[in-house]
Amino acid sequence: MPAEKLIFAQSVEALFVRALGPHLTREGRQNLKAVGLDLSEPLRPHYTVEQWRGFLRVAARDVYPALPPHEACFELGARYLQGFRQTAVGRASMSLVTQLGPLRTLERVPYNVRAGNNFNEVRVEESTQDSATLWMKDVTADNPYFAAGFLAETLRCAGAGQVQVEPIAFDGTAATFRLTWARVAARRTPAVYRPGA
Repeated sequence: MPAEKLIFAQSVEALFVRALGPHLTREGRQNLKAVGLDLSEPLRPHYTVEQWRGFLRVAARDVYPALPPHEACFELGARYLQGFRQTAVGRASMSLVTQLGPLRTLERVPYNVRAGNNFNEVRVEESTQDSATLWMKDVTADNPYFAAGFLAETLRCAGAGQVQVEPIAFDGTAATFRLTWARVAARRTPAVYRPGA
């Protein structure tokens, strides 16, 4: 086990540069700088998980000031994955996700999560064709809703519909989630009318 929990620069880039960059206010950027993230300079190779949590608190208040904290965190989690899809690693990873479908995509989440930090573990504990229970060792936030937003957006990217992700246990660090989704029918090629056919 590493001595210090570190979040890699690609995670910071995904959320704070790519996804939130245009939405952060000047005050929000100043507040991020005050807690250790200066977006006017090149990113460091890594940040501590405590710094990351501070960054999330600032961003939630700045980008989603009208939302309750758990809803703001959920939105940040979804935005994280949207930003990750814009990175080189994310483009490659997410192009595969669109082909795998929801269940097989969830089985890849442990690898995707570990690409962003040096400490996390994820297990799919049980699954059916339209539901799963997933355990995450460290939600890297003050509550489990950032991870819930990330998981929900992952399922949506994999073609799931009517996605619901609910934390069912949280000990302050680790969480268990119940995920459900509707199967989306395969897209049919639309019929084309051809005169004389």
